[in-house]
Amino acid sequence: MRRALVVAAIAVLGAACEDLTVHTAVNSITTPIATPSFRADIAPILAETCASSGACHGGSSPQLGMNLGLGQAYANLVNVPSRTIQGMMRVRPGLPDSSFMFRVLSQDQNYRLGFYRMPLTQVPMPQPVVETIRNWILQGANDN
Repeated sequence: MRRALVVAAIAVLGAACEDLTVHTAVNSITTPIATPSFRADIAPILAETCASSGACHGGSSPQLGMNLGLGQAYANLVNVPSRTIQGMMRVRPGLPDSSFMFRVLSQDQNYRLGFYRMPLTQVPMPQPVVETIRNWILQGANDN
């Protein structure tokens, strides 16, 4: 019964999330940015893919209380404890492997610690975007 409820909830969430192919910010990064800016590079990606209309982490009731809209994403990510894994931060500056948000972007289920790949779309986040996010975290996850 519980498994059926979880599967049903995932189906609903997956249907609510948008496809990445329509997002300008995601598609504009074709090679990893070595020194990304949160405001210029990371925030637009999160706002367009994770917090846009119909996405999971936006609006008045974002999933897990994590609103990733412009002007709210940084405060909801950096040095904020994950609600999913006790002791892990959503983003731990300097440590992408200790950042739950980064881990769930991976296509490797083991690296994601068994959690679903984010965003919940048919198309995974493009690798150059994932590497750009990794670079931002490695460089201290600054609000720049």
